[in-house]
Amino acid sequence: MLVSCDKTDSGCGGGLMNNAFEWIVQENNGAVYTEGSYPYASGEGISPPCTTSGHTVGATITGHVELPQDEAQIAAWLAVNGPVAVAVDASSWMTYTGGVMTSCVSEQLDHGVLLVGYNDSAAVPYWVIKNSWTTQWGEDGYIRIAKGSNQCLVKEEASSAAKHVLFLFFVFRLLWF
Repeated sequence: MLVSCDKTDSGCGGGLMNNAFEWIVQENNGAVYTEGSYPYASGEGISPPCTTSGHTVGATITGHVELPQDEAQIAAWLAVNGPVAVAVDASSWMTYTGGVMTSCVSEQLDHGVLLVGYNDSAAVPYWVIKNSWTTQWGEDGYIRIAKGSNQCLVKEEASSAAKHVLFLFFVFRLLWF
């Protein structure tokens, strides 16, 4: 949906997550469609036409929250509120086939992904990230990167959709700062 409809950003050429959240709230009445009803389609560099009807609404948001550049606080937010949009340096991801990546290039943010989980009990604690490069890439479309050392610059640009932004941000600040 965003690749086709959010004209503030550059379609399949990339964009900023905060702009995407703002487009959803302002132009799509906060409606976020399920991936099943509006699948990501952009691998060839061509954005499909924008359609905003006939899709299943999976969630409705009222805004977004920019998270602190702190992996512990990002993990705490994720555990309570769900997935976090993050920008990463994905330049070393092309050859990833599995396992926990511990030596990720961390020079320049160049890709937006979804942080969906973490494991602090593993021998090497790691983040679980959903990518957009199809299920043929990585671990069925996911990558695990080491947690706690800002691998791939994972903590630099983290934000999350919210239903009640002011309340959530206030509670988050009270609990984690």
